[in-house]
Amino acid sequence: MGFAVQPRDAAVFHFVAEEGRAFLRQPDAETMELQVGELVLLSRGSAHEVVHSPRGKAIRLETFLAKRDGVIDPDPKAVTLICGQFNMDQHLALPALRALPQAVSLRVGMEAGCSALSDTLRMLRNEVETPNFGNQIVVRNLLSSLFVYFMRDLADAASPGAKDWFSAVRSTHTARALARMHEAPERAWTLEDLARVAGLSRAAFARNFSASVGEPPHSYLTRWRMGIAAQLLEETDLRLSEIAPRVGYRSEFSFSRAFRLARGVSPIQYRRAFLAHTARRVA
Repeated sequence: MGFAVQPRDAAVFHFVAEEGRAFLRQPDAETMELQVGELVLLSRGSAHEVVHSPRGKAIRLETFLAKRDGVIDPDPKAVTLICGQFNMDQHLALPALRALPQAVSLRVGMEAGCSALSDTLRMLRNEVETPNFGNQIVVRNLLSSLFVYFMRDLADAASPGAKDWFSAVRSTHTARALARMHEAPERAWTLEDLARVAGLSRAAFARNFSASVGEPPHSYLTRWRMGIAAQLLEETDLRLSEIAPRVGYRSEFSFSRAFRLARGVSPIQYRRAFLAHTARRVA
């Protein structure tokens, strides 16, 4: 018996933590066999099934969990899986997600000290299986760390000749510029500034950045800024006049115009839609 996961606006992962194996089925794709110690990430949150055999039956995830206690299956033949999802701003994460196939796996293992990724998975399992004060807060932080460590390991394992986001973060020059944009999105970055940070000429930096990241430096910077702005609109009560300078805009008007161009709606409309969606989920 297995479970079927409906499409969702998140990256979904499954990890085979103990003896046994599982199979991942996706529409129009080959079935993936997952061995113990293997972590698979579905970067676009597409519909899929996780089953005990290639032809195993799958039921809706909600029904599957309802038949158990929501965490552990007492059946001695059950395979232990750690599953979850990363809710992220798709615009903010676009370069990294675009460099990934629809489903990608890594061999991780669970030995203590094996890697930061394996240690995070082990801590995540402990938090899920052992109810305690602050579990939800700890799990949220561990999931954020898990995604970062997963992407790091993928970058290390990626082909050196690849021209994508992973090659960008491995490149000392491009990585320096990315780090500074991430650290100080409010700064009025010029191409010359970023090239200086990268240690390249203006032309060489622009060429290398576009080739590896997939877009020009200022297109990336604008999208990064709008992703941060979207998070501030969702998570804070800050006024637009307070958000604007945090993401590099001198006025509320220029920020609103840039946000509408990037997201298709005004910041006010975006916040209202998010609040309405949140209220429906709570109800």
